[in-house]
Formats: sequence, C-alpha cells, structure tokens
Amino acid sequence: MAHLVREGIVLAYEEAGTGAPALVFVHGAACNRRFWGPQVRQFASSHRVITVDLRGHGESDAPLQPYTMRLFADDLAWTCTQLGVEEPVVIGHSLGGMVALDFASAYPERAGAIVLVDSLLLAGGDRAGTVRDLVDGLRGPDPSLALRRYFASLFGPYDDPEVRSWILDQAVLTPPHVTSSLWQESIQTWDDEAALRECGVPLLYIDAGTPNADLARARELCPGLMTGRTIGSGHFSPLVVPEQVNAMLERFLHIGLNRPE
Repeated sequence: MAHLVREGIVLAYEEAGTGAPALVFVHGAACNRRFWGPQVRQFASSHRVITVDLRGHGESDAPLQPYTMRLFADDLAWTCTQLGVEEPVVIGHSLGGMVALDFASAYPERAGAIVLVDSLLLAGGDRAGTVRDLVDGLRGPDPSLALRRYFASLFGPYDDPEVRSWILDQAVLTPPHVTSSLWQESIQTWDDEAALRECGVPLLYIDAGTPNADLARARELCPGLMTGRTIGSGHFSPLVVPEQVNAMLERFLHIGLNRPE
C-alpha cells in the first residue's frame, strides 16, 4: 500500500501499469480499492491504473468530520496532482461515481472523462426517507447489522454467494461515523443536477438495472451522456460481471474520448 499525506490525513492508493490515458478508479460507500481487482488486472497492461481508498475507507485515515462529495473530490484532485496524473479517466462505482461527477464539475480542466457505475443519479421515490432510516441505523446500537441489511438489498439473484459474503465483510470495516455522514451528506449537500449541467467531459453511465438513476432526465441535463447496461448482476457489477463492465470501459476508451464534434 502506497500513501500520501494531505494536511495530516493519510490517503492510501495503489498504482500499476503504464500508458495513457491514466485510469483512476474510485470505490463506493463502505468499500475500498480492492473492489476494483478485476479492472486493475484488465487495464494495467495498457494504462496507468490508480485505485484509491477514499478518506474514511480502507487504509486511509478516518477523521471525525463531515464526509461530503466535495471533500472526496478535493482529495482526488489533490492526489492526482501529487502523482502527476493529468486529465485521467475517473471511473467510479456507486458513491465513487458521484465523486467522479463532482470532480469533473469542480475541476473541469482536470478530468479527461468520467464513468459512473450504477451511481445514484436523480433517483426517484423516497430516497431521502431510505437514507434517513439507514443513517439512524448506522448511529444506533448495531451499525454493522444496519449496514449488512442495507447492502443485502443491493445484491441480485444471480450474484455469487462468496462474492456477497466478501462484500458484506468488507463493508462493516468502514467506521459508522464515516458511513452515516456520507449518506447524510448525499441527500443534504450533494446536487447531482447541477453537477450534470456543469459536466463538460465525456461521460458514460453503466446501469445495472437498479432504480438508482433517471437516465432520461440525466440525458436532458447532459446531452452527451453515453449509457450501457449489464445483465445478471445487482449493484456490484464490477465484481460480479467484470467481463461486461470491462468491455464497456474498453469501448468507451476507444470511442468516447474521440467522439466527433
């Protein structure tokens, strides 16, 4: 594990491969850089690949503070600067996609392109109520149980039981003060509509068939949005069906960065 220190906070990451454009992979909430194993193995043969542990996750420090999308995006921009990464393709799963979108919004000159994998995007229904219930559980007497129950709802019927078990065991390693804060901030301070309007780089959304995104509305806000959809997996498609996710990433890298004006 390599690490950088930003204002006294350790930010862990790993790096492999060479080649442009650099690919920066950002994991989801209560996950870590190891969730991108199949993608690192695929792309490190032709690209510089960087996987990060977001602040509060994995082997990065977890200070007591609000965990906002902008904080994560600022950490990501700072990390790219320290590593000399220019105009990367930032690929984020779930929360990581929201961070990637905020990164492109806040630092329009820094991102080459972004990919969101089953991230929350203009989600309908009573999303705020669901998040409030989850945050209450994470701040209750058994936060691990609350997180396991929530994550269990994200799996699909065809997901491998061993993969499910590994994901759940990894998720509960993230401190509850981190998870409760980031979910609360996701409904209080995160503005996905504004971020979409401001996104000026190529954007791909890889859908897993969940109700996480209103892609028709997203396309109205960001007309250049490209979309793809996996089959046979739940929310954790990069781990469950990596061959499908990787194929779409390969195609996006081939055509998405060289689209006609």
